[in-house]
Amino acid sequence: MVHGVPYPYAVYVPTTYRRSASARLLVVIHGCDTTADAQAQISQYTPLAERYRFVVLYPDVDAVDVAAGRCWQALFDARAEGRGRGDAGAIAAMTRFVMRRWNIDPNRVYAIGISAGGFEASVLGADYPDLYAAIGIHSGAAYMAASVGCAPGPASPGATRGLAAEALRAMGPRARVMPVILFHGDADPRIPYACGEQAYAQWLATDDMVLRREHRALLTSAMARIARGDVPHGHTYTVRSIDPTSGCTLLQFWTVHRMGHYWSGGSKDPAWARYTDPRGPSAAAASWAFFSRLRLADSISGMCR
Repeated sequence: MVHGVPYPYAVYVPTTYRRSASARLLVVIHGCDTTADAQAQISQYTPLAERYRFVVLYPDVDAVDVAAGRCWQALFDARAEGRGRGDAGAIAAMTRFVMRRWNIDPNRVYAIGISAGGFEASVLGADYPDLYAAIGIHSGAAYMAASVGCAPGPASPGATRGLAAEALRAMGPRARVMPVILFHGDADPRIPYACGEQAYAQWLATDDMVLRREHRALLTSAMARIARGDVPHGHTYTVRSIDPTSGCTLLQFWTVHRMGHYWSGGSKDPAWARYTDPRGPSAAAASWAFFSRLRLADSISGMCR
């Protein structure tokens, strides 16, 4: 029960977990028409959790959201979301419960979601920057994008700056640079690729707003690093990274070319073929590589440890 509403969830605890040593926590938020258990199979974080000794929380929707196609509220009514309310408040409450139940390092808690879960992850990044050290958005959109619409074609710079300012306002006195990793297929027919581009631009602008207030060097002053790769017999991809200091990536955008609305590089089981494209690079491996270098801190130098 969260705020009197039943929210189911699943937790994976690696066999290597020991109460005597704090573990890291990753929150993985499913998209529409799926469940917490399904997302565990789709995303394939379990082998990584075993290898790197982190706990995984898979939140699930409540009864109201089940009736709405198992979609999170942020996809339809972003204004209903926020600190201490809506699905975002419930996911944060689940996160804190798991942190108390297991010995979790409070400086190493991360969240990633796909599709409607990606919209939800954007909300968590803005409303809970003191809880999540970094977030991931897979086939999702910018903060509050559901309220203004997210459509094919480049978003106007003014609209994106407006969403960036909204995210900063949501952060309030807890405002800090939020590291973000994004994944999007450039052939996505459901959440257009332009939505992923806007999410990248919005979080870059929000982070720069934080830095500007603190009279620090902006992320836009650091040249984006571009890398390209391919999956054997699969998709090619482009990775755009911003590394303001050596070895410290704070913003990263994976474009998977010719991929539709799928989790990139997930399960090969035909049972999950509607939700995952194993021909893409592993979003699980790439996101954990990104998260594992980051910790909750107010300064960029303190984040990358």
